[in-house]
Amino acid sequence: MVCAVFGPGVGLAQAMTGPPGLPGPPPGAGAGFPLPPPPAQPPPPEPSGAPATIPSVPSGPGLLSGSAGLSGRRLKLPIACQAGGRATLTLPGVATGTVAQTRYKCVGGRGTASFTLDKRVAGQITRSGSVLAGVTFKQGAANEQLSVMVGPSPPAPGFWTSAFGLECSSPGSNQAELLAPNFTVTPATTIDVRPWLAWYTTATGWQWLGTEGPNASRWYRWTGTPDGVAEWHTPSGAINPWTWGPVSVGPGNGAYVIAVLEAVYWYSHPVYVWRYAHSYPSSPYCGYS
Repeated sequence: MVCAVFGPGVGLAQAMTGPPGLPGPPPGAGAGFPLPPPPAQPPPPEPSGAPATIPSVPSGPGLLSGSAGLSGRRLKLPIACQAGGRATLTLPGVATGTVAQTRYKCVGGRGTASFTLDKRVAGQITRSGSVLAGVTFKQGAANEQLSVMVGPSPPAPGFWTSAFGLECSSPGSNQAELLAPNFTVTPATTIDVRPWLAWYTTATGWQWLGTEGPNASRWYRWTGTPDGVAEWHTPSGAINPWTWGPVSVGPGNGAYVIAVLEAVYWYSHPVYVWRYAHSYPSSPYCGYS
């Protein structure tokens, strides 16, 4: 069971109507990787993330949960929506191209994208337990590409183990600041990291904000070592982590915010992973009234 502790001003009624699930992988997860690092060339200094504001309106449909169960050949994705539309499903690790498509209706701000999969594709997902999928929504003029974990056994949420993460009331009560987790790597290697903030209200479902705006974030390159990111160590022995903020959250929307970071470890064979960052003092996300 996941418990959430909410900061001042967040009432019990809001806590009871929190997100039905975590947001899952960010848009374009597992794709869009940067080029490999040049041999023996240290990464250049990386700027901190600029101040940002959680948008007041959604960019399109929002998933209510970033994981979805598979029942036989049927896959259902509950969404928050503003109108009816069309959805297409891809499974990059299982099949090429579009594997299913559907139309959905939107009633009272809610809809369900229901897909019927090929028997062979469904069997591969079942044997894998859970796979990364891409979903493209076309809703009026909006085109949105989201990611979701699908399968009969959705994986348990994974969190970066570093003490750094999303500070829920920094520097103000309706603001947040992300201190990137201090990535420890053995043996030392170049690591590329792409940060995201996922935000949720009952009207929008989960939406994504990156360092370059809605549904867009950039890669940052550091050197991971057994003692953490080399570029963050100061001469005094302290650690000065990469930060993104302040990120302002408009009052009155009952918003929840959580940080997600992707990473590519450039070993001889690149290793990709995405995980949630811890939120402080809330867990697993920050809540705002």
